[in-house]
Amino acid sequence: MPGKPDGAKKTKNEIVLLSAALKKMLDRLTEIQALELREQALVADNEVLDRLNLMKTEFFQNMSHDLKTPLTVVSVNVLDTLDMLDFEISTEDIRENLNAAQREIMRMARMVDSAMKQSSLYDGRQDMKPIDIGSLLRESAETYRALLDRNGNTLTLDVAQPLPRVFGNADMLLHVLSNLLANANRYTRQGEITVQATLGDGVVDMRVRDNGTGILSELLPHVFERGVSENRTGLGLAICKTAIEAHGGTISIESTYGQGTEVAFSLPVYRP
Repeated sequence: MPGKPDGAKKTKNEIVLLSAALKKMLDRLTEIQALELREQALVADNEVLDRLNLMKTEFFQNMSHDLKTPLTVVSVNVLDTLDMLDFEISTEDIRENLNAAQREIMRMARMVDSAMKQSSLYDGRQDMKPIDIGSLLRESAETYRALLDRNGNTLTLDVAQPLPRVFGNADMLLHVLSNLLANANRYTRQGEITVQATLGDGVVDMRVRDNGTGILSELLPHVFERGVSENRTGLGLAICKTAIEAHGGTISIESTYGQGTEVAFSLPVYRP
């Protein structure tokens, strides 16, 4: 029996070595898991940074896009007023031009104030209230009439009387109307632009129609996506969609290239 102690000792040594090897493997596995967790955390941090950068980019794109149109309106009204002064046009027309410019200046001021509060331009649901949508349509149409005149376009306003109120944010809806009128005017020359509003089944249906160049058929299914445009930023309709859906409404578009475009949107009627 003399070999047994040596065998037991050998077995014990093997167990110790095996345990040490297993411990090393477990330690290595723990290190790998820790590295994987750190890597996942870095990936998550990078994803958050990417999302923040995207949000920041979209925010400034929206701001620059929406400031551009009212600035154009202000410029056109001021230039028209200067022409009126040169030709001694009636003070009533001059006053109306200056009032239109002032309205757009105040709207831009509210937009900038919203940005300074670090809130999204279209996260205005907390400011919603009952709105006289008919008056809002007329105000927007009159504000942009001078801009449309510059392209020789005729503006027709067809608003049913009376229209019930809708629940919304007036500035957000003015953004929608200004974008749609600016688009219609941009692609129409010596043509007709119509703003129409009727009462539907629990909604107010609105349409902005033009007989301009229209939209290419391959672009039409994607025009509400950011960055999709024939030769522009492709932000206007994406912004409109965001704003209308924030009001619980819907928006759609129809267009035939070479014949014109119609954008239709609906907003729920306000029910106290």
